[in-house]
Amino acid sequence: MTWSIKIKAGALQFVLFIGAIITVLLLVFVLLSHTHALFDKKTDIKVDLIQAVDRAMFRSFGQNEERGQPWELSKTNELGIQTSVQKAYWGVLEKRSVTARKGKIKVTKTSFVGHGHEDRYALYLKDNQRPMVIAGNAMIIGDAFLPQQGIKMGNIQGFGYTKAQLIYGRTLKSSTTLPKLNEEMQWQLDRLTNSGEMPKGDGLDLKKKMVVANSFLEIPKVVQGDFINLEAVSLSGNIVIWATDAIKIHRSAQLRDVVLVAPKIEVTDGVVGSFQAIASKWITVGKNCTLEYPTVLAVQRSRTYDEQTSMEQDPRILVEDGSWVSGTLIYMDQNVYKGNGPYIKIDEGATIKGEVHCTQNLELKGNVLGSVVTNAFVAKVNGNVYLNHLFHGRVDASLLPMEYGGICYEINKAKRVMKWLY
Repeated sequence: MTWSIKIKAGALQFVLFIGAIITVLLLVFVLLSHTHALFDKKTDIKVDLIQAVDRAMFRSFGQNEERGQPWELSKTNELGIQTSVQKAYWGVLEKRSVTARKGKIKVTKTSFVGHGHEDRYALYLKDNQRPMVIAGNAMIIGDAFLPQQGIKMGNIQGFGYTKAQLIYGRTLKSSTTLPKLNEEMQWQLDRLTNSGEMPKGDGLDLKKKMVVANSFLEIPKVVQGDFINLEAVSLSGNIVIWATDAIKIHRSAQLRDVVLVAPKIEVTDGVVGSFQAIASKWITVGKNCTLEYPTVLAVQRSRTYDEQTSMEQDPRILVEDGSWVSGTLIYMDQNVYKGNGPYIKIDEGATIKGEVHCTQNLELKGNVLGSVVTNAFVAKVNGNVYLNHLFHGRVDASLLPMEYGGICYEINKAKRVMKWLY
């Protein structure tokens, strides 16, 4: 007996359709698996590159390098990764970029770097052939470099020094000269305060309520003007604000990592942010400001400046009551010492967490949690001026974290990452 079965064409088409779908699904699965494997491999390479960048950054601290010139730490490592490092400056802070490359894949990381000061001292007071006098509630915690005449207790209008020790740390002898800033940092100060050189970059028109974030991997943006009023704006990153006369910062402005350059810079009450302010005449920080790490407030007077200085002069850097600055205060005067007034004044209730470097007189009524390098102290009380007196002020090197990176002096190099950039 012969059986015959007829299969309809529609059924065959259905079978072919199902087969095609299965084939497509299998191809998609294979492609997805291949893509996933490539992604995993690329991810592994990215992780290796990031780790290579971090290692190269820390290895670079032992190298001798030139500003603006990239140099290779090693041609290739065992994974075939090539690394190079480039040094530049942003304001007065050294900016170091490391690039790791393998094939067409590369990773670049940039950071501010500074000196670590593992052997940090509390005070370096220049030897001007007179002793230091400490009075009131003043206190120095940490090692202190002092003049040959040493330190003694004093009394200012009934406020004598009553603590058990004059220095809570070792006492060492200072020199008749102050430690010098790193040559390149000093060069940056000279260039920004004396040359009148306009910054290079893409122009940025300032408008209220504007929000601009510029990566340090991009070309700098520049705000220029005679008097620049920073109010109700948010500016961060690779941005320079440059004025021929003055810059005023209001509490409604949000500034992060930008550089401000002008003869006069005013930070009004209540400002919060982190930036570098570099001036040739003066900087004032109002009450209850919070300037975060790594803020820099730097004033440098040129050698040609000829203003007469009196006992009643205004400070060149003033930090008022209730303000907190995490970073560095620098006053540099290329003229010889003159006058009895304060060039940096830190009010009672103000705190500097970091370093203060002053080539003239420092009036310290508040707190420095870190280090002070100064030509001399001065205390002004009820119209009277007391030379080389520390009155009520406090310097405490023990409260500055070991992770802090700051000023590079002539005898040391950068060896600490201050902040990773973006």
